[in-house]
Amino acid sequence: MDYAGTPRAEQLLLDILDTIREPLLVLDESFRVVQANRAFFSTFQVQPHETLGAVLFTLGDGQWDIPPLRELLRDKLAAQPRLEDFDVDHVFPDIGRKIMLLNARLVNQGPEDGRVILLAIEDVTERRFTEWRLDEHRRELERSNAALDEFASVASHDLQEPLRKIMSFGERLESAIGPTITGDARHSLDRMLNAAVRMRTLVQDVLAYSQLTTRTQPFTPTDLSWVAREVVVDLDAAISDSQGTVDVAALPVIDADPIQIRRMLQNLVSNALKYRRKDVPPVVRISSTNGTPGWCTLIVEDNGIGFNPAYSEKIFQMFERLHGRTQYEGSGIGLAICRKIVERHGGRIAATSSSGQGATFTVTLPVTHAAPERVQ
Repeated sequence: MDYAGTPRAEQLLLDILDTIREPLLVLDESFRVVQANRAFFSTFQVQPHETLGAVLFTLGDGQWDIPPLRELLRDKLAAQPRLEDFDVDHVFPDIGRKIMLLNARLVNQGPEDGRVILLAIEDVTERRFTEWRLDEHRRELERSNAALDEFASVASHDLQEPLRKIMSFGERLESAIGPTITGDARHSLDRMLNAAVRMRTLVQDVLAYSQLTTRTQPFTPTDLSWVAREVVVDLDAAISDSQGTVDVAALPVIDADPIQIRRMLQNLVSNALKYRRKDVPPVVRISSTNGTPGWCTLIVEDNGIGFNPAYSEKIFQMFERLHGRTQYEGSGIGLAICRKIVERHGGRIAATSSSGQGATFTVTLPVTHAAPERVQ
């Protein structure tokens, strides 16, 4: 734009207006356009000679005669000389739909110059569409989670009811004639009872996995040392049976769902006790380190059988097992639950090991949920 002949101060002001990325208009008290910046001409595809000096509502053969805009400038601005963040949704015949975020201010120039209106117009069309899509996705996810939770609960009940009957009648059968049967019959009865127990464990673990994002507690300041010590108390019998030890170092306080963190640590420690080396008492250590600011790293390490490093990702998948059921019991869901808990907390979990050399699980979690910088 050519501002030749204007005073230096006014020229500077006009240059500032042109530097602003959002469309900006300066209107007089009659709503005539005194100045407009480049962003306005570019966004709304109009020319300076069509705009400057014209009444705003007559621009583009009346395309700007928008009732909410009239109400904002004529009525609301007169009563309140500063208005912020008003959405105006309008379809322009030439350029299509625009959702405009308006900010207006009535400015007194002096007793001789009258007042002007500064009107900032931010084109938020794409932003609003994105927000609406995200909101719809969120509602759909909530509906899906609710349906999943309902399905899991119903399925769990419907599956566990026949299981209870199988186990009940199997136990009665064993009590009644168990001592008298041998060979294949004895083997079949044992297999039936063991399969029912495994199925019950599997159903319960699948239900627990499905509820990790639907039945949650809010994040609260959680003392990880206290949680870890409670896990040790819960696993006292398993620790005693294995003649193992669990050492808990000083751990920080972080924002977390304490119930889920407790479950995660319990799964990790249980695994460490279960996958121990033959004739070697298990030793498990829970500690933490300070790394990236705003993050804490929990470390659960053991002296167990370890695993091939090639399987460091596979072990976190549902139903994945590196050993047969006859060697180690379990559903193959425990580490998948750990990963889902960690991901819900905005962190990550990793495992390192080598066969026969124990395993180390590293859990990196945000200290607070005030959006810390992403961990590398």
